[in-house]
Amino acid sequence: MLSQLFPHPSYAEDQPSAYTILTIHCLHRGFTAGAIVGLCAPLARSVFTTILRRPTLAAPLPWTARLLSSAAIGSLSGTALLAVGMTGRMWGREEIEWKDRSWRLLAHKSQNREDDWSLGGAVLGVVGMGIMMRRGGGTAMGVPMWKGVVGGAALGSILATAGHVLTSSNSVEDVEKKVIAGEGPLELN
Repeated sequence: MLSQLFPHPSYAEDQPSAYTILTIHCLHRGFTAGAIVGLCAPLARSVFTTILRRPTLAAPLPWTARLLSSAAIGSLSGTALLAVGMTGRMWGREEIEWKDRSWRLLAHKSQNREDDWSLGGAVLGVVGMGIMMRRGGGTAMGVPMWKGVVGGAALGSILATAGHVLTSSNSVEDVEKKVIAGEGPLELN
């Protein structure tokens, strides 16, 4: 995503739009990371209610609706937390530090592929939820429209991230072989 939108010059000092690149990347990663953490809530609730065998006071939402709702809330929370975290980490840093981090981010091929997969999955998740909502009269599985759209994007992003990890060409064994063979500088593809 970022590698197609922004140029990658030969030297970090020449990197344009460094603030934008780093901010977009952090918000994007926060969205996916928050969704993953958000999915733990319904899983934990299900495990604990099964173990304790206590009935809930209110009628619970269907499993899929809880999953979608938790992914939506988690992704928005993760985005907000990483925005605060990035601000705290980069506060008072020199412009060259922003440029260097952005330049290295654009140079990392595997991270660029991960961003592309994650964004593509999020788009497919939104499209899928849009189709379900259109058929469901404005709701998907009993959740409000905003949770359906954001939750669909979050679940799509998670699934695409998992797909990228599973199909990645750089296994630990491949990296070890390159290091042992001394094949030039180690570059993660």
